Amino acid sequence: MTQGTQDQLKVSFPASPTFTRIGRVAVAGLALRLGIEVAMVEKLRLAVDQTVTALHGPGRVHVQANWGTDELTVLLGNPEVAIHDPEQLAEELVEMVGQATVDGGSVTLVLAAQKPDAGSS
Repeated sequence: MTQGTQDQLKVSFPASPTFTRIGRVAVAGLALRLGIEVAMVEKLRLAVDQTVTALHGPGRVHVQANWGTDELTVLLGNPEVAIHDPEQLAEELVEMVGQATVDGGSVTLVLAAQKPDAGSS
């Protein structure tokens, strides 16, 4: 992850299938830029895609990513939508990224900083 204090990225777009890619690309691009391994970026991309799909409806999807030296946190929400089956979505997201919370029309995904393998240089 990056050095220093916590940084932030914000993106907002219409909550329609036409714009789903915007959230997916923004978060995956950021994760790659932060040096997160490609396999984990792919899981994060899928988690964001699934979350944005769950937030389709009226209103806008808001994505906020915060990162520091220890973790990347992605908050996704649409105040005009309540996620249909929050427990099921949370379960699926945890399988993808390890830590996820679903509450009403918002989702939080957390990726811990990855430590380099002891054998790599």
